[in-house]
Amino acid sequence: MKRYFITALVLLAACTRGEPDSLFIETSLILGAGESLSTRADMPDETRITDWNLLVFNAFGDLEEHLYVPSRAMKEQTLTHTTRLLRDVPYTIVAAANMGYQLPVHCLQDLKEYRYHLSRPDDYADGIPMAITLENVLPLEQMPLRVERLMARVDLRMDRRELEAGVLLKVTEVSIGNCPSSVSLFPGSGVETASQAFQNGFSLKGQELDALNRDAADALSGTVSLYLLENCSQLHPSYVEIKAEYHSDDQHTDPGAPMSYRVPLEEVVRNTVYPITVVIDL
Repeated sequence: MKRYFITALVLLAACTRGEPDSLFIETSLILGAGESLSTRADMPDETRITDWNLLVFNAFGDLEEHLYVPSRAMKEQTLTHTTRLLRDVPYTIVAAANMGYQLPVHCLQDLKEYRYHLSRPDDYADGIPMAITLENVLPLEQMPLRVERLMARVDLRMDRRELEAGVLLKVTEVSIGNCPSSVSLFPGSGVETASQAFQNGFSLKGQELDALNRDAADALSGTVSLYLLENCSQLHPSYVEIKAEYHSDDQHTDPGAPMSYRVPLEEVVRNTVYPITVVIDL
């Protein structure tokens, strides 16, 4: 009996000492950005990548691997990271770009509660914040991770074809109301409280609005672009506010007191372009 027990221990040790390669798969995670949404030179570079975060969580939500590549170590816009993962076992894989720092998380729940904050509405000098979240996916030999912009873009133009002859409408400012100041890396993020929105949102003034005040032959203006973080909130939806001076033969706005229009945006989804044409009928 004693001899059999010793033999069993030897056999058990032989089985557990190594990790059979068939249990694991070598996975190449290929990080990159999607296609550009914009070609305007005076707008942010929508494909620029200045740093990377890559996080791999197991099925229990534990952080198994966290790779951070700061801007000083960036050599190319894309990055390939190879790791060994358990075959046929689900993982949650998250990639984030342009965060500016290593994400302060230790488990999946930390990441789900985390919100990336902007210091100001146009805080994208080092690239628009981007992310992709793959939940409960089985590892493959190659897994492209195409990050999406956490911001949306509003392309605004004016239609003055309904204005009466002799009427002048000059746009002096456009801005985003309820402009989110933070965003979750997971889709469906929104402004949950007033403290999660900028008091003064993304805005354009003066010469930045020349395109809106320069009509073509068909009285359609050029286009200006405004940016905002994703906002899927039903309680605090975002909107575009347009301020304009009005002049006609018998009426005009007072100096410093422009007319104001609001265009509701309802649900604003990340990585999406919203073309808006405002028809003026006065």
